[in-house]
Amino acid sequence: MNDSRTQALNTIRAEHRTLAAVIHNLKDLLAEVHAQRIRADFPLLWSMVYYIDAFPNRLHHPKEDEWLFRLLRKRTHEADALIGELQRQHAHEPQALGEIRRWLGNVQANVPGSMDALVRTMSAYAEFTWRHVKAEEHELIPLAESHLTDADWDEIAHAFAQNADPLSGFGEADAFHQRFREIVERTPAPLGLA
Repeated sequence: MNDSRTQALNTIRAEHRTLAAVIHNLKDLLAEVHAQRIRADFPLLWSMVYYIDAFPNRLHHPKEDEWLFRLLRKRTHEADALIGELQRQHAHEPQALGEIRRWLGNVQANVPGSMDALVRTMSAYAEFTWRHVKAEEHELIPLAESHLTDADWDEIAHAFAQNADPLSGFGEADAFHQRFREIVERTPAPLGLA
């Protein structure tokens, strides 16, 4: 197997796992707060919401759109409908996250009924994300493995490597890695390390 393909796919899957971990922990933390087993740590909750909003929109999705999706469309039309749907989902995310922010703000302001709405909204967002990642990993990536050339994988690997390279000039990758570490360290056990 092409080393660039392995590198690109490992990076994409690692980014999916990191994002899924934060979403899963936020969903579980909110359930614990809702059940009154723990108190809401609003700085931590807001940090998690920021991460699941900013990381995919600033680092992950642009690389998928500009490199993986573009090059796959160039090689085959077999993925066009799937890519169109994935891009529609990328475009829908800011609205879904806006709802999470709205309800979290209402919870912090002690607006009655907000916690129930936040838990429902977060659960729906988590399910949306699982379906999205599953479609990318189980439908799109096999098509990419079948149709992309070694040169395509070289471009994709280079683009995604910039997410992990603090010298890339992008500047935010290192900050996101640090924020993820802080989230894990501040999240109460057994969900995190705190």
